[in-house]
Amino acid sequence: MLQLEILKKHTSFVWGIILLLLLHSSFALHAQEVVTIDSPLFDFSVNKGKSLLVFEDTTEALTINDIIENPPFNNQVTGPNNITGVYWIKLSLQNTTGNDLEIIAEGFKSINSQLYQVLENGEIFTAPYGSFQKKSGLNPGDSRAHVSFILKQGITQDIYFRVHGRAFKGNFMDSKTFRTKKTQAQVQDLLFYGACLIFVIYSLIQFGVYRYMPYLWLAMFALGMGMYAFSVQNYFVDWILPNAPKTGLNFTMPWSQFGLLGMLLLAISFLELKRKFPFWYKVFIGLIILTVLRTAVGVVLTAVYQNYGLMTDMSIKLLMIDIALFHFMLFALWKKVEKSRKVFLVGLIIFGLTLIIASLTWKYIFVSKSVVLLYTSSLGSLAQVLIFSIAIGIRMRQHEKEKNLALNRLNIVLNEQNKKIEKEVTERTKEIEDQKIVLQERNERIETLFKEIHHRVKNNLQLISSLLNMQQEWSGTEDSAKAIEESRSRVVAMSMIHQFLYRTDDIATIDFRDYVIELAEKINSIQAEKIDYHLSVDFDCHPNFDLDTSISLGLILNELLTNSYKHAISKNNRLEILLKLHFRKDGMFNLTCQDNGAPLPLPFEQMAKKGFGLKLASRLTKQLHGSLSYSYNSGNTFTIVFADEKKRMTLVD
Repeated sequence: MLQLEILKKHTSFVWGIILLLLLHSSFALHAQEVVTIDSPLFDFSVNKGKSLLVFEDTTEALTINDIIENPPFNNQVTGPNNITGVYWIKLSLQNTTGNDLEIIAEGFKSINSQLYQVLENGEIFTAPYGSFQKKSGLNPGDSRAHVSFILKQGITQDIYFRVHGRAFKGNFMDSKTFRTKKTQAQVQDLLFYGACLIFVIYSLIQFGVYRYMPYLWLAMFALGMGMYAFSVQNYFVDWILPNAPKTGLNFTMPWSQFGLLGMLLLAISFLELKRKFPFWYKVFIGLIILTVLRTAVGVVLTAVYQNYGLMTDMSIKLLMIDIALFHFMLFALWKKVEKSRKVFLVGLIIFGLTLIIASLTWKYIFVSKSVVLLYTSSLGSLAQVLIFSIAIGIRMRQHEKEKNLALNRLNIVLNEQNKKIEKEVTERTKEIEDQKIVLQERNERIETLFKEIHHRVKNNLQLISSLLNMQQEWSGTEDSAKAIEESRSRVVAMSMIHQFLYRTDDIATIDFRDYVIELAEKINSIQAEKIDYHLSVDFDCHPNFDLDTSISLGLILNELLTNSYKHAISKNNRLEILLKLHFRKDGMFNLTCQDNGAPLPLPFEQMAKKGFGLKLASRLTKQLHGSLSYSYNSGNTFTIVFADEKKRMTLVD
C-alpha cells in the first residue's frame, strides 16, 4: 500500500521519465554514429547498423539530391529487400589526423553503382564503379571494384553509395595500405596463373613428345581453371575487354566449364573407361552433356538476365551431381585399378571436396563470396592438376617399365631370329655366290658366242661384198654395175655394224659417231670414181645406239652418202659433207646430212617412190617411228627424225 501511495504521488515524475526514455530511444533509432579516423594508416570494415544506414529504392528513380534533402534512412533495411534491387547507403566519416587523407572504398560490389561525397562547399563528388562500368568511364586510379576520395582534416563528411545489387558491407583503408594489399594480391595471382601456365606448357610438351591424349586433356583442364580465376579477378575484362565488361564477364562461367570438360575427357581417356568400364563411360558422356547444357544455361543467365548469383548457385548445385558420381566411382573402381589410376581417383575426390567447401562458404560463411570461391577453386585446381600430373607420370613410368620389359623380351626373340637369319643369309649367300660364278661363266660364254656370231656375220657380209665386187667387174652394163655397187655399199654398212660389236666389250650397242666416220671412209673407198671429199661431224651428244637402230641408220646414211657422190658437181670440186645430230626435248633425235652437190634430178616425192635408195631410206625411217624430209639451198639437205629403242618402246605402249 505504501508503494502504491508513493507511485500515486509521483505519477507525473514517472511519466516524465518514460517520455524522456521514449524520446531518447527514437533519437537513437534515427541518429547515425560517425566513424572517426584518427590514424594515417587504417583498415576497417563497416556493416549495416548505426554506422551504415541503408534504404531500398523500390522506384529506382531517386537522385542524390532527393536523398540529401529528404533522408529516408534508418538502421533497418526497408522495402522488399530484393537481391537485384537498388539501395542507397549512407556513411559519416570524420578525419581527426590533422592531414587530408585519400580513402579507398571497396566491398560494395555491384553491377553498376556510384559513390557520392558531400563536400564543404556543398558540391557533390561522384565516383562510378561496378562490374558493368567501362574503364573509360571510371575516375583516374579507380577500378570496377574500388573507388577513392579525399577526406578533409577536422571535419565530418557524409558518403553515399547507390548500389545496384544487395551489398551491405564496405571496407575502407588508406591508399598506402590498399596498394600494399593489392600488390600482395597481384603477386599471389601471378604465382597462381604462372603455375597454371607452367602446367599447360608442360602438358602440351609432354603431349607433343609422347602423343598421349591425357596430357592434352590435362592442359585443357589447367587452362580452363586458370582462365576462370583470371576472369573472376577481373583481369580478363581489364586487359582484354576493358570497355566491354558485360561481354567479358560472360566468359567467366564458360572458362570453368571448359576446365571441367577437360577433366571429364581426361578421366575417360586416362581410366580407359570405354574399353574397361563401359558403364562409367556412358555416365561420363552424360556428365559431358550436362556440362554443355549447364554452360548454355549459365551464359543465358548472365548475358540475358545478368543474374550472376543465380548462375553461381545453379552451377554449384548441379556440380553436386558430378561430385556424387565421382564418389560412387571411387568405391566401385578402387580395387579394380592399379596405382596410377587410384591416384587419379583421389584427384577427382579433391575436386569434389573443393566444390563442397566453395558451396558452404558461398551459402553460409563468408560475405566476400567471390574471393572465397576464387582461392578455394584456385588452390583446389592446382592440387588437382598436380595430382593428375603425378598420376599420369606414374602411369607413364609403369608404361615405360612395361615397354622396357616387352623390349627385353622382344630383343631376346630378335636375337634368336637374327641368329637364324644370319645362318640362313650365310647359306643363301654361299648359294648366290656359287650361282653368280656359274652365271658369270655362262655370261662369258654367251658373250664370246655373240662376238663369234658377229664376227662370222661380218665375215659372211664381207664375203658377200667381195662376191658383189667380183660381179661388178663382170657386169655387162653400167647400170648393173652401179646397182651392184649400191648393194655392195649396203652390205658394207651392215658388216661394219657387226665389226664394231665384235671388237668392243659392249655387244649390245655401238658408238654411232665413230661408226659414221668409218662408214663414210668405207663408202668413199668402194666408189668406182674417186672424188676428193671432206666429212664434218657435229653431234651435240655422244650416242650409243642398239643393233636395230644402228643398222637402220647405217643403211639410211649409206643411201644418203652414196647419193651425195652421185650428185657431186664435178670431179675437180671437193665434196663437202656435214652430218649433224642433236637430241630434241620430245625425246626424238634429229640427224641432218648436208652436202654441196647438185640437186636431185626429180622432186623428192617422186624420187622416194621411183628410186630404190630413197624408198628404202623412207621405209627404214618409218620403222624408227620417224620421218625423212628434203630441202635444197646451195646444196642438198636431208633431215631424219627418229626414235631410239627406249623411245620406240614408249611410243608402242
